[in-house]
Amino acid sequence: MHCVWLNSAASARFGVPVDASGLLREQPAFDLTRRLGQLPDAVVDGWVRDAARTAAARGIVGIVDFEMTWSREVWLRRIAGGFDSFRVNAGVYPQDLDRAVAAGMRTGQLVDGGTGLLRVGPLKVLIDGALNTRTAYCVDPYPHGGRGLLTVGEGELRALLVRARETGFVPAVHAIGDGANEVALNAFEAAGISGRIEHAQFVRTADFPRFGALGVTASVQPAHALDDRDAADSNWAGRTDRAFPLRSLLAAGATLALGSDAPVAPLEPWLAMSAATTRAGRDGRAPWHPEQALTRTEALTASTRGRGTVRLGDPADLAVLDGDPLAVSDAVFATMPVAATLVAGRFTHRGGV
Repeated sequence: MHCVWLNSAASARFGVPVDASGLLREQPAFDLTRRLGQLPDAVVDGWVRDAARTAAARGIVGIVDFEMTWSREVWLRRIAGGFDSFRVNAGVYPQDLDRAVAAGMRTGQLVDGGTGLLRVGPLKVLIDGALNTRTAYCVDPYPHGGRGLLTVGEGELRALLVRARETGFVPAVHAIGDGANEVALNAFEAAGISGRIEHAQFVRTADFPRFGALGVTASVQPAHALDDRDAADSNWAGRTDRAFPLRSLLAAGATLALGSDAPVAPLEPWLAMSAATTRAGRDGRAPWHPEQALTRTEALTASTRGRGTVRLGDPADLAVLDGDPLAVSDAVFATMPVAATLVAGRFTHRGGV
């Protein structure tokens, strides 16, 4: 999702020059992908309704939307049209931060006129690329050369985080390579703000305890540990004991938040939790670095971050399961049957209930 290939016809049609490789990486790729995604609102909103019903059937009560656009009005339109499947925290990107501040927005603020479904999400900042495109920024060079791309320097990132602190935004910094994670943590420390690092796929051993000390949540996507194991072994050879290091982060005091990174991986929380607890997929291969696995209790806690406790009188965001998630087999856990899902005590999915 960080790379686009164009043949000569596509290059001419979209007016995007490319070199002999035909490849666009990072921001040029994102720009073209946004153009390709400009479809009629009714079409996209219909797809969203269908996907949301599927998500509710898997126990999902809320998402963080990091679509690379100004999404507040998009979700307000959908909610006005009857969307009610789950709660949405709509992220803001740096190019829209001034607009958001001028509108009086801040992370956590309700902005939906009373339904309780839409809040302002974090400030999302991408500072490096991805593993498979070899654009994740790393301390050591890749086997084919280069260290990846640091797309936002430490000074610029620090200034953005200071601005976030001053305007009430929680930063969510995309960092995959160990070099990018070091830069992100340095910037968090210098800016005097906590927040999230999105992905944290490859982390220096010395940086594990800094997550907890700085109050930076490691927002991780365990399914990628299975999707990317071969690429990691190839590009980070001899160092993958600290790739997707869930156990090491948790043991060092970090707070974990599990997610999907959909549509890069399916919007399926039980697949993510299964990957986190078994470090193995359905291909019959041995677990990959099983020493980095979580327990099921830890995975469930990290998947319900901020929603794990319901007190008397609270609006209930609940998933009702057809089995004990701590007792079922690994195969059942990976596809956990969900009998019902409720948002604010209202059924959004009603299967066996």
